[in-house]
Amino acid sequence: MQLISSLSNKSQMKTYYSYTKLACLLALLTWMSTLAIEAQTSITNRWTGDKIGLQNGTPYCSTAATDSWIVEQVGDGGYVRLKNVATGTYLHTENGGQLGSGAIQPGWWSAMWSLVSYDGYTQIVNRWSGGYLHNQNGKLEIGPLDAPGWWSAQWSMAGKASNNNASNIVADPTDADPRKRLRLTPLSKDQTATIQGTTQTCEFNMRVNGFLYAFTLSPSQKLVHLTTEGSIAKTGVLASNTSDKRGFFLEKLEITIEPTTGAENVYRDVDAPPTDTNTGSRTITTSISGTGGASKDGPSAGVEIGGSDSWSQNINGFKYLNNSSGKKLYHVVELASTSSGPYTKYQDLLDMSFTGSFSGTPLGTLPDQAVNTMPFLAQGVWQTYNGDFEGKVTFKITYKMHLRSVSKTNYFFTVDTSTTTSDMEITDYITVDFGSIK
Repeated sequence: MQLISSLSNKSQMKTYYSYTKLACLLALLTWMSTLAIEAQTSITNRWTGDKIGLQNGTPYCSTAATDSWIVEQVGDGGYVRLKNVATGTYLHTENGGQLGSGAIQPGWWSAMWSLVSYDGYTQIVNRWSGGYLHNQNGKLEIGPLDAPGWWSAQWSMAGKASNNNASNIVADPTDADPRKRLRLTPLSKDQTATIQGTTQTCEFNMRVNGFLYAFTLSPSQKLVHLTTEGSIAKTGVLASNTSDKRGFFLEKLEITIEPTTGAENVYRDVDAPPTDTNTGSRTITTSISGTGGASKDGPSAGVEIGGSDSWSQNINGFKYLNNSSGKKLYHVVELASTSSGPYTKYQDLLDMSFTGSFSGTPLGTLPDQAVNTMPFLAQGVWQTYNGDFEGKVTFKITYKMHLRSVSKTNYFFTVDTSTTTSDMEITDYITVDFGSIK
């Protein structure tokens, strides 16, 4: 503690310490009350699936770890602390830069972390050392990365709260930026299914993140921003992949986000990306840069949404259809071209070109996203009709894959094609408590 040099007698000194104790007590109570509203999360490694936990007080990672963590916001700098729910201790690097866990002092930079979005996952970076949490060498440690794309340094943070309510204060309003922004507890759900009669296993990784906003404008407004960044649909290894048979490949992907319970209190303000019917080699960027305006006709306040509001993905060979209407976000990604040419029906997979007809009319080659992994681009903003609304709204999120297998048989003058289809669907819900932000 630094003493004030102008204190010249014991009375002044006593008064100074009284005020100091009171200020410290108030700061401590405020800090503790803030912690009470933080959400719990598990922290899972992208590369191995290991979760971060404590073993006899020492940080480690293992698929068997069941630890939950509280992400505590630290001031206005975007840093957080990671507190173990069971022990109440914090991850830090105070001891020579080595990763540890224990009690901390409020000002320790060694116990502050940046959560950096990367490829749909989160990199966890220490403020003091600049090191990244990773398990590249088979154990949990902190240090630099030899390559920025290390999966071993990428983590998913799946919330334990059943209601997925807004919890983590990201920013308080200022004159320049009239927002209060709270991070939603992320929704993370995986689902696999084996196509009947085959060994082909498909998979959905559902990742839904978002922010809840309150604006100190006149009139006041509240919005929720939901994004599917990090979600992927995987076809798995095709059951067949020859010139005579392809399957099961991704023909269509549907993404739906719609309010259900409490839907009468919100409207869909804006969603992205827009329709893009090009099918060549390209990258699509999804971006939302507006925020709720004074009217309910759309964003007009001129302050950006922030958060994960812009990212890009490659969807070669597919067209992107934004078919949203009313309160519902509804996006469709459809196969539109193969090496055989434009694709609108399964017979189009046949190579009917001059060259193809002299080589047995083979089935065309499918774009990579149709036989491997399809990333997601959908995001949307819903605004309350009443800026004073303090109730809850539940959003239903549904992903659906339409898969198709095509085979062909050559005859002397003709070629016959046959097809089989299979669908896979995953659904979950996020309940947003608009009363958790003022």
